[in-house]
Amino acid sequence: MNDVVEPAGAKSAAKPTFVRPRDAASLILLRGHGNDLELLAGRRPGHVKFMPGVYVFPGGAIDPEDRRSWAVETASETLVPRLRRSARAALRETWEEVGVLVGRPAAAPIALTPHMTPTETAYAERGLCAAIDVLTYVGRAITPTPVFRRFNTRFFVADASHVHGEPESSDELEDVGWHPIGRRPLAPFRDVTQFMLAQAIAIREGTASSEAPLLCTVRGVRRIRVCREAIADL
Repeated sequence: MNDVVEPAGAKSAAKPTFVRPRDAASLILLRGHGNDLELLAGRRPGHVKFMPGVYVFPGGAIDPEDRRSWAVETASETLVPRLRRSARAALRETWEEVGVLVGRPAAAPIALTPHMTPTETAYAERGLCAAIDVLTYVGRAITPTPVFRRFNTRFFVADASHVHGEPESSDELEDVGWHPIGRRPLAPFRDVTQFMLAQAIAIREGTASSEAPLLCTVRGVRRIRVCREAIADL
């Protein structure tokens, strides 16, 4: 949901339409290594307007509920404040789109309250906490212009050891499951998705740069810059 380039309409040929990107987040879940490496992903339905038939990580736009701390949340201090809401959005979208929760068993039972969101309730009912420290920030990508829909997406990666539940398809994603990307490529798969997946694998293998990438477009040319929003003292 973050790397498609589509025309903004018939008027775009004469004058490009500027669409402000919406903040979003996505979660890359991996298990295994080498030829046994698998990715939890799903395919966008063919009838949707945005990226139909394309395989994606679970993710989506940041909602107002993602901007406040959760009752089931732990270790949020491991991310700078500007990334915490993105992490919550990534966890929420993963639950909504593929039916799994990412975190750890809670140290003590979590009391249910009427003010909990559906995602918080799902964690509490299963005795889990949304452990923010199991997520590692991968990088950020901004959809180019002109398009009819743009996202400013933050990507995170987590290991399957922190995944609870069996993935299943939803109205938003088909063919959801652990796909064996170590043996064959997942297709169709967009370029930004491939780029962030490669970064996530490098982080997992300990070969990634210490600087998170920012993938953006400047004067029609795709650029890779350093994403500084993850630096705590900025």
